[in-house]
Amino acid sequence: MKNKILRFFSSNVRIKVSGRNVNNFVKRLIKNRINIIKFIPISYKEADIIIDYNDLEKVKEYKTIYDLKIVKYYGKLKILKLFKKNVFLLTFMILGFLIIYFLSNIIFSVDIIHSNNKIIKLLDQELTSRGIKKYSFVKSYQEIEKIEEEILEENKDNLEWIEITREGTKYIVKVEERIINKEIEENKIYDIVASKNAVIKTIIAESGEKVKEINTYVKKGEVIISSDILLPNNETVRKKAQGKVIGEVWYTINIDYPYYYHEITYTGKEKEVLVLNFLNKRFSLFDFHKYKTFDKDTKVIFTDIFFPLSLVKETQYETNVIDVMYTYEDAREKAIELAKDKLKEKYHSIEDITKVTIIKEEELSEKISLSLFITCTEDITEYREAAPDLESNPS
Repeated sequence: MKNKILRFFSSNVRIKVSGRNVNNFVKRLIKNRINIIKFIPISYKEADIIIDYNDLEKVKEYKTIYDLKIVKYYGKLKILKLFKKNVFLLTFMILGFLIIYFLSNIIFSVDIIHSNNKIIKLLDQELTSRGIKKYSFVKSYQEIEKIEEEILEENKDNLEWIEITREGTKYIVKVEERIINKEIEENKIYDIVASKNAVIKTIIAESGEKVKEINTYVKKGEVIISSDILLPNNETVRKKAQGKVIGEVWYTINIDYPYYYHEITYTGKEKEVLVLNFLNKRFSLFDFHKYKTFDKDTKVIFTDIFFPLSLVKETQYETNVIDVMYTYEDAREKAIELAKDKLKEKYHSIEDITKVTIIKEEELSEKISLSLFITCTEDITEYREAAPDLESNPS
C-alpha cells in the first residue's frame, strides 16, 4: 500500500524487456547504478522492470540486443500522458461545462404578469435600472429581496406587492397594483359583498339584512348583507348596509429559500476614523471603539507615489452581518414562515393563517423549493353601491 502511494507521487515507468537471458541485462543496469525499483520476471527471455523515468535514456543506451517497450507510466507521468492524449477532449469538456454554467446563470427573459400596461411599463423600467433584464446575470436571493423592497418603497402609490421568482433562465415577476378604495358617501346606499371567493365564518351586521349564512361558500361580488330590509308586514325598506364579514380564504404560493443565508444590515451608528495604510497593512489611529463589521466611504488625505504609504479619512457605518447555513428541515421551516409573512404583507385584510399544507417540495443544490396551500381567515368585507330602487324611481 505504501509503495502504491509513493508511486502515485513519483515519475516511474514500467518497461518490458525482451531478448536472450534478460537477467544479464538487468545485472548490467544495476552495475551501472541504475535503480531497479521492481523486477517482474515473466520468462527466461522476457521480464518487466520499473525504473525512474529520469533513467529511461540511460537504459536505452545499454539495451544492445534487447528490445524495450514502455508498458505503463505511473504517478505524475501517467496523468500528464493521459492529459496529452486527451487534451482536445478535455478542453472541449471543460469548455462545455463553462458554457453550460455561463448560460445557466444568464437570464434570457423577464415576464411581468399583469393586465395593466402602465404597471408593466413602470415595473420594466424599475427592474432594468436594477439589473434585472434580458441577458443579465442571475442575482442572489438577498439581492432579489432588496430589489423587491426598493421598488415597493419607491412606488407606494402604485404598487401593493411584488414577487420576483426565477424559473431556469427566466424571471417571473408577479405584481399587484395598489387600489385606493373610494370613500363611502353618506348620501348613497351600499350592500356588503364578498371581496373574494370564501367560506363565511363570521357575519356582524350593524345595519342591513343578512342574506347568507355561516359556513356558506360565496363567490367574489355576491351580496352578504343587503341594504334591502324586509319588515314584518312584508314591506321592503332600504338602509345602508354596515358591518363586517370574516371568511375562510385559500392561497397557493410557490416559495424558495436558500440553505446559505447572508444578510448585512446597518445599525445606524457611524464615525470618522483616520487610517494609515502601509505595505498593504491598515492601522486605525485613535480608534478606541472599533466596529466588528462596517461599510465605509474614504477620502485620501495624503499618499506617497514613491513609497507604499497613505493617510485616509474613513467614514465608517457599523453593520450587522448574518451568515447562517441551514439544514433541509430548517430551510423548509424558514420558507414556510417567509411565505406567511409575504402573504400578510400582500393582503393586509388577513387576520390569521390557520393551516399550511405542502403540496410539493423539491431539494435543489442551493435551495429548497416549496408549493404551499395556505388557509386563512380574512376580512372579506367590501362595500358596493346598491342597484337603484325601481319602485321609488318608476319609468
